[in-house]
Amino acid sequence: MSRGWRIVRHAVGSVAENRGRTALMALGLATGVAVLSTVMIVAEGERRQIMELVNKHGLDLVMVRAGGDVQVFAPRADRGIESLFEEDARSIASELPNVSLVSPVQNQRGMTAVFEDRAVTTRVFGVAPPWLEIRRWSLADGEFLAGEDIQGMSRVAVLGAQVARQLFPEGGAVGATIRLGGDPYRVKGVFMEMGASAGGDDWDDRIVVPFSTSARRLFGRPHLEQIVLRVSDVRRIRETADQVRELLRVRHQIGPGEPDDFFVREPEDVEGAALETASTLRSLLLAVSAVALVAGGLVIMNLMLLAVSQRVREIGVRRATGARASDIRLQFLSESVVVALLGGVAGSATGLVVAFSLERSGLAAGHVTWAPFLVALLTSGIIGLAAGVHPARRAAAIHPARAVAQGSL
Repeated sequence: MSRGWRIVRHAVGSVAENRGRTALMALGLATGVAVLSTVMIVAEGERRQIMELVNKHGLDLVMVRAGGDVQVFAPRADRGIESLFEEDARSIASELPNVSLVSPVQNQRGMTAVFEDRAVTTRVFGVAPPWLEIRRWSLADGEFLAGEDIQGMSRVAVLGAQVARQLFPEGGAVGATIRLGGDPYRVKGVFMEMGASAGGDDWDDRIVVPFSTSARRLFGRPHLEQIVLRVSDVRRIRETADQVRELLRVRHQIGPGEPDDFFVREPEDVEGAALETASTLRSLLLAVSAVALVAGGLVIMNLMLLAVSQRVREIGVRRATGARASDIRLQFLSESVVVALLGGVAGSATGLVVAFSLERSGLAAGHVTWAPFLVALLTSGIIGLAAGVHPARRAAAIHPARAVAQGSL
């Protein structure tokens, strides 16, 4: 066995013998690594969840919202902006060749739906039949709106999964009659469970009715909140979005240099905004973990310096029996790195447990890859090496004769 490996084995043995000191040194670093591992696991889970939501939204979906300010996610309140109309949707459908499907969309929050002695306050949408295919939603029961529902301004409704559970806890929603806005509506279908959007909007808490019914009977207004459309060629989605902007600017008589009174949202906007929202908390937690890691490194360095002062006689004996200054330096560096790696392993395991606990409780998503553990071990090793440099130098600088004399007093 080489001289270097013997020194490292001696360092590992010294760490094992002083379990209390080792645990104390590793604790601070383990805390920082635990936070770092948790953040990385949760961040990867959130990223994957966001990409699933973007894909569920549809990579061929373009949405036009009323109002010129950027609205990547759904507004939290009704805005009442009158800048989009049904004629705009018809023009997009007829004049842009890469657009395959279009649906006008109205919505209103705070509407009460009643069935027998049960009531629920929800959000009601007025849409056209292509909306289901554009949004790639599915039905758990019944059927969606049809062309005759639009033409006849029919009082029919399709319920979100949550609304259906609240009004019909025992099932049997399809074919039943609910009251919406004081009028009877026949339940035509129930959506599959959809979950929440990337912006936190609950897709299951809604009712969908024909657009003509919402505009002329239920809401009594012509303006739209949205226009949703699907493109034929996804590779030309940005080009198509630009064409939508140009067409609407002409229709709305918006002059050069004047701001739009609408916002065209593309799939990349959803992904970018969702990832940016998730990164705020992630950055804060990474900063906390960085502080904890630095603090853990300082704890290791200070306790190693204390260990040097307590092991003066040991150092002197080893020097007197042939150990070189470089051997002493390597031993203390090795001890520091071993302690840091132990803290890294403990912190990684703790981070894994915390991440899974957060996922199981529904507070965060999680996805385990090798990256958090590799980063944790590399970071721990670097911090351990940096923390051990000064104590190792001090130990190596101790004169053997003086050390033995001091230890014998």
